[in-house]
Amino acid sequence: MVKEVDMYPYVRRVLRRRFPGWDIIFRSRWSGYEPDFVVERKAGDVVERVVVEVKAVCKVGWKEVEQLNRYVRNLAGSKVRIVGKILVVPAGADTHNVPEDIVIIRLRKFKCPEKRSKAKKKTAGRKASRKKKRK
Repeated sequence: MVKEVDMYPYVRRVLRRRFPGWDIIFRSRWSGYEPDFVVERKAGDVVERVVVEVKAVCKVGWKEVEQLNRYVRNLAGSKVRIVGKILVVPAGADTHNVPEDIVIIRLRKFKCPEKRSKAKKKTAGRKASRKKKRK
């Protein structure tokens, strides 16, 4: 399986394209909580932020969603407005647990292995055993 560290350069490129002119801060220390990236810009007297978490998992669970939401709560403030939440995963990852307010970016460079369903495996086994019986 892929490591999150391997995904970071590709994530940075994607973020640069999506947020031209914004500051991209990588793994900053924010008093004990560390999102992988924070994208921000100053809009008047308010700082707008997008919190980005990278996960090298093939199934995103509530643990990953809650972690991202915790980062968002901790990074928001009176003069800081969170304008987006992004979860970056390998292509083919199961993301059905992710709420609609979180944007999912799937990196095509990294892929989750495809799982064959059990029904297909059993069918293939039955066909093979039928052929043996006929002979």
